[in-house]
Amino acid sequence: MVHLVTYTAAITIFSALMLLTVDRAIYKSSGWVRERKYASALGWGCAGVSLLFIIWRLILL
Repeated sequence: MVHLVTYTAAITIFSALMLLTVDRAIYKSSGWVRERKYASALGWGCAGVSLLFIIWRLILL
């Protein structure tokens, strides 16, 4: 179970970084303001969830 949480945190942080870097840049250059805001919110949300997973994992050590 602990390894599953670690892998989930890694995948979630990777997804958050992609949303915050690549997707936001694409939406900004296309002029899609609403989609850029949603990508930002989802990226920061994923980053927060992965941070909780990482903190939980460190507490179990």
